[in-house]
Amino acid sequence: MMKLRGSIQTPILIIVIISFFIASVIIILYRSEKIEQKSGIQVETRTEINWQWVDNQKKLYELDSREINSILQKLRERFVEEERLKVLATLRLGTPYQLGCLGEESGRDKDPLFRLDVTDCTAFILTNIALLHSKDLEEAQEMMKSLNYRTNRDITFENRLHFTIDRNMTSPYFRDITEEIVGMDKVIAINIILNKIKEDDNRLIDINWEKEMTLKYIPNRYITKDLIDKLPKSVGIAFIREEDAQIGLNVAHEGFLFDNQLFLHASSIEEKVVAINFWDYYFTGDDYTPRFDGVIFFEIR
Repeated sequence: MMKLRGSIQTPILIIVIISFFIASVIIILYRSEKIEQKSGIQVETRTEINWQWVDNQKKLYELDSREINSILQKLRERFVEEERLKVLATLRLGTPYQLGCLGEESGRDKDPLFRLDVTDCTAFILTNIALLHSKDLEEAQEMMKSLNYRTNRDITFENRLHFTIDRNMTSPYFRDITEEIVGMDKVIAINIILNKIKEDDNRLIDINWEKEMTLKYIPNRYITKDLIDKLPKSVGIAFIREEDAQIGLNVAHEGFLFDNQLFLHASSIEEKVVAINFWDYYFTGDDYTPRFDGVIFFEIR
């Protein structure tokens, strides 16, 4: 009788052990799923909280240097690298527009080397990239020497990168990606002499420098939603008018395009930094007339 009872208890024990093992696995998997779901909620919530933080901040042009340095530190703590440029550009909204606001602080142009109180379209690009690579304003000012000049050892008006396309070809922090995005067969190429001597015997920029090059841009017929959707989430965009080549100019305007639709730029018309849907900016009026003849794209390194 004892042997029979023992033989019955052994299978029961095995069944109990197996059942316990299966139940443990189910509990672990259930908990893992809940943790993943919870983590997803936390990430989503954290992102929302971070952008609420951005919305609640004063804009950079309203702040002193200590406050700006604090924001730059928090920016690195709260946002991944891919988000920071968009955050910085957003924190510049409302900045007053002033054409030609950057200089060398001495020599021919005594305007500041770096500033956030006013901006124009190119200064908006440069100063945001300087901030992107810097932990404080002192580093950002130093960074401008590499962003805006052919060599950071010669900070002079003559050595400044005055033209956007020349800057994108020269500076290691910018790279033209126009052909990569659309393909060679969909770009228009025109020959241009940057800063050439005009019919009035003067140059656009009063320096003894010119550069012959081929300007490649995407014409309006290829500017479609499919094209814009191919772009990185953060990209530089510059606008071309063919007639500008006659005076030795390469681009008419530039800014940032985020999330394949949001265009942030320093507007001479609005007289401040603004954000607008790209399509609403580029195609105007009831007949959707394009503002320019085409575009180029450049990545921020």
